Parts: sequence; C-alpha cells; structure tokens
Amino acid sequence: MFVAAKVVLAIIGAFVLLAAASLLLDIPGCNRFSRYCSYPDMKALMDAEKEDITATVAYERGGTNFTFVVLKPCRFLASGCAVFVYDSEGRLFDKTGDEGDDGRFQMAWPRPWCWRHAETVRRLEAIKMPEVSFCAPVTMREFAEYMSQATKDFDDPAVPLEKRGIRFVCKESVAAKTGPEKQKPDAPLTPCPGVVATATAWDALTNVCESVGCKFEVYHRKVEIGE
Repeated sequence: MFVAAKVVLAIIGAFVLLAAASLLLDIPGCNRFSRYCSYPDMKALMDAEKEDITATVAYERGGTNFTFVVLKPCRFLASGCAVFVYDSEGRLFDKTGDEGDDGRFQMAWPRPWCWRHAETVRRLEAIKMPEVSFCAPVTMREFAEYMSQATKDFDDPAVPLEKRGIRFVCKESVAAKTGPEKQKPDAPLTPCPGVVATATAWDALTNVCESVGCKFEVYHRKVEIGE
C-alpha cells in the first residue's frame, strides 16, 4: 500500500510539474502572442503594439513585397522573437511565436534578414548625436543627407572608417516635405546649442518622421523614409 501511494503521489507530482512548465513557457509573454494574432491587419498591430515592436523589415520574394514585423519574445527562454509576415496589402501572411525555434518558419523564410536588420537597429539606437532642430525650409531629402553624414561622424570609433554610418534615402513622395515652421531663430537643421549629445540616431529619425507624418523602414545598413 505504501509503495502504491508513493507511485500515485509521483504521478500526481509529474502532472503538476508538467502543468507548471507549460505555464512557464508563457512567461514573460503570457498571452501576448494571442493578442498579437488578434489584430485584423498590420496597421492595427503596429498602432496598438508600438512599445513591443523591435523592427520592421521590407522583404521581396518572387516579385511580391512582404513586411516582417518583429516583436519582443513571447516565451520564457525563447530562442527568438515573435515575427509576423504581412503582404503588400497589410494582410497577415505568416507568423511565428519564436522564430529561433520554429523550423517550419525558418524553412519558409531566410533567417539572415532578422539579425542583419537587428544589427542596423542596434546601431541606430547606439549612435549618440546632438539633438536636431528640424524645421522649414529644410526638406526631408536634406534631413536624409544630414543623417547619412551624422551617423558616420558619430558612429563608434572602433568601427572601421569604411563601415561607419548608415545610408538614409527618401522616397520621391516625401523628399520635398519640409519641417514645421520655426518657433525660434535657430538654424533650421543644426545641433541644438548647448545640448549634450545624448539623443540617439533612432530618436532623431523617429521624431523627425513623426513631425511630418512620415514612416521609415530599416534595411541592412540602410533606412528608407516614405509615406
């Protein structure tokens, strides 16, 4: 009887451990992946989950354009991020909750886009530069040229000179857009006087694009600014 009781307790304990392990797989993501899946299209996801999006990547395959939206890991000890693939109309085409551990997803889509893009995002977030006053009559084309040079000037000195900087390009549809009207007599596109270089290239890019209603996509060592 005693042995039988121990066996029963062992079986119960095993079930409890399995249940606990299944719950732990969702920490810290909890039901985040299910929430990501609930949005009707890419715009809805990107509008609602701005804080969780780590990257967006444009990708072309067989003449069809796709956009990868990369989000924070959704599982405890996840091997990779959650990734959603949308077609040119913003409709969900494919998805995975852990791109690093999903063999099917890795077979369907080449993985290099993820780390190559992530490296560019990391560099944008790491490059510190003076805050920028962007206002009329400076255009988005001029801003892109400025950022191309600024990311080279303020890049990590440890990076070889020929590999420093990130190339910024503007689509023609936004190239002529100008910044807001000046509120004070500063030069339209200069480092703000007396400001310590604590702003990142990512912040400058995000703030300027938001001020004129533009969006940007990050590629390997390149940023494209469009509508």
